[in-house]
Amino acid sequence: MHNLATKENAFTSASTQSDSSYDALSPWFEIRSVAMAGFDYVFAPMAMCNQINELISLQEFLINAQAMLGSEPQRTILVGFEYDAQDNLLLDRYDVEWLNDMIVDCRRTTVNGCSQFEFMETLFEHSENLVVI
Repeated sequence: MHNLATKENAFTSASTQSDSSYDALSPWFEIRSVAMAGFDYVFAPMAMCNQINELISLQEFLINAQAMLGSEPQRTILVGFEYDAQDNLLLDRYDVEWLNDMIVDCRRTTVNGCSQFEFMETLFEHSENLVVI
């Protein structure tokens, strides 16, 4: 049985992972965020996003990020980012559907080439590190 993450135990879960949260090589230090138009955009490295292959993993990740931001589930938008061999920014948006405090569905969409890309690229350029030491 999975241990479901909730906002109440998000800090407890984060504290049990404290060794990695202070490790300068931790992927959490690559996560960026920016607030815009009532939403909190969380930009995570694509390598990290690719490891999130179950809804429970996604839920735990987002709840921890939301606890750090002070954000609500419906206001948080996850975007995966990476650079290709030509140093072009690549973005994937995660459309997450919440029911109460649980994720019930998620659709991953590549943003490159669509009308949203320039907007998301601008947000990424103005984002700041989520974790600062």
